[in-house]
Amino acid sequence: MSMIQMNKFGKTLTDREDGKKVFNTIILSNQKPYILNFEGVISLGSSFGDEVVIKLAQLQDNKIQLININDGIRSCIKRVIEGTSVKVEFEK
Repeated sequence: MSMIQMNKFGKTLTDREDGKKVFNTIILSNQKPYILNFEGVISLGSSFGDEVVIKLAQLQDNKIQLININDGIRSCIKRVIEGTSVKVEFEK
């Protein structure tokens, strides 16, 4: 299991290209299952969420755990996974 500190990638995670780089960094240097810790992250964009949250979940049976998320990030993730088979476990 790998706890990924998302704040090491920035406090505002919005760009699709950055998301692709972060996804590659995570899968190259960590082991499944992935747990994303958003402590210190203030905002998340849907493009970044598509590239990181969705793709990581797809690598682990369409499930992912997110912790320390604020209401804005929670809302964004709910929109990102809408219409997908991805299941997200949210923890504060």
